Amino acid sequence: MKRYLILEDGTVFSGDSVGSSATSTGELVITNNVSGIEQAITDQTYNDQIIVFMAPVINTIGMNRDDYESIALSCKGVIFNSIPFNQLDPSDHTSLAYFLKKRRLPGITNINVQRLARHIKKHGTLKASIMDTDDEHAIDQIHALVIPRDRVKTVSTKQPYPNPNIGFKIVVIDLGLKFSILRQLSIRRCDSLVLPYNASAADILDLDPDAVLFTSGPGDPQEIPETIATCQQLEGKIPMMGIGLGHLVIALANGATIEKMAYGHHGSNIPTLEVATENIEFSNHNHNYLVVADNKLRKNFFITYRCLEDNTIEGLRHRNDPTMTVQFQPEAAPGTHDSLYVFDEFIEMINSFKQGKQL
Repeated sequence: MKRYLILEDGTVFSGDSVGSSATSTGELVITNNVSGIEQAITDQTYNDQIIVFMAPVINTIGMNRDDYESIALSCKGVIFNSIPFNQLDPSDHTSLAYFLKKRRLPGITNINVQRLARHIKKHGTLKASIMDTDDEHAIDQIHALVIPRDRVKTVSTKQPYPNPNIGFKIVVIDLGLKFSILRQLSIRRCDSLVLPYNASAADILDLDPDAVLFTSGPGDPQEIPETIATCQQLEGKIPMMGIGLGHLVIALANGATIEKMAYGHHGSNIPTLEVATENIEFSNHNHNYLVVADNKLRKNFFITYRCLEDNTIEGLRHRNDPTMTVQFQPEAAPGTHDSLYVFDEFIEMINSFKQGKQL
């Protein structure tokens, strides 16, 4: 079945349907992930976005349920250059086609993704629709669509829940939580308690945690002022770590400025420089905003990581308080395992803070 990807500027790409036949509209993002399709599609950071996979062939061995990063999908569609024939069988429970159809997620294969990527990089982020027709009425519908501004509220948990263990008690503020963050905390024996994005500082401190972690998530952090206010009230009182959107929340809470990028960073082999050691690591990125490197930022933070492709700030460490952030996703889902040590540094920071209080 022929389907069309229609961009808001009127550009049309045609290909073959895979998965659901639903019509869908969202923001186009390009990812260079070669593997880990399960983690990407189930990552809540892609909320209300259509994911374009740049790899020539994707998903040769089927879907692995152990690699899912959330229960409910919130992306709006997937675009592929090519899919192996065995993954197009909707009756095979391990196939990509079955996965997409079961979860009512539309996809298109046999699209020239290189041409599409060049178009996005030239014109910036665009809205797009997956449809059965490519008439003018379809383009009018895309123009009329407003991308929701409450993405974090959509994906964040509504009720607190535990991820029990026997070590440090970590409050995890869910801005679009990936299961792999909880997995990494569990590996380090952390006793995690997941709270909604709008949990107050008083509620958090009443739990007597050893630290707070603000997770990755979708959208603009300025749309969740209550989370920024909570972060401001916790600053200096307790160790904090931010990942992805959490990195931006902590930066804003300390007076930094953020800007939207032309087409963002998406992919699992993006080179990142650790400033102190000058080590180059490959890490998974999924963000459309950046922190501006100005005097307001440098007043409160050391810059710990930068992206080698465009010098974007990818990590911060507070000059006075036990607060650290990374813009990339160190849990390596998908991606390399180069940066898993970031979680170890978080644990070391908690240890140092507790020893300082005892002294």
